Amino acid sequence: MRSQGIPQLSSTEWAAVSVALQDAAGCGCAAASPGTPRSKIGRALDLLFGSRRATPLADPRLEAIRQFVCKTRRQRQPAAELVPALADQGFNAAQIDAIALLAI
Repeated sequence: MRSQGIPQLSSTEWAAVSVALQDAAGCGCAAASPGTPRSKIGRALDLLFGSRRATPLADPRLEAIRQFVCKTRRQRQPAAELVPALADQGFNAAQIDAIALLAI
C-alpha cells in the first residue's frame, strides 16, 4: 500500500479503530468472519458465560474499519482483501495505511 497525503480520520472513525482493537484483544472479532468453525470448548464456554462476540457497528463506514482492523490484527498483516471495502467507503490510501499500522 502506498501512502498519499496526511491520514486524517474523524473522532468517530478513531473510536471505531479503538473498538476494533478492543474486540481483537477480547477475541470478539470472530463475528467478522462468518462460517469460522468454533471448537467444542469455545461453544461450551459461550453457553456458560455468554458469547463475547462483537456486534456489527450500525454505520457501514465504521463497520468496514472494524472488520479491517480485526482481520489485520488476527493475520498480523494488512487484510488486503478488505482494502477495497474501505476504499468504497471513501478512505484514501494514507488512511488505510495508518489504520493497518495501528492494527498490526
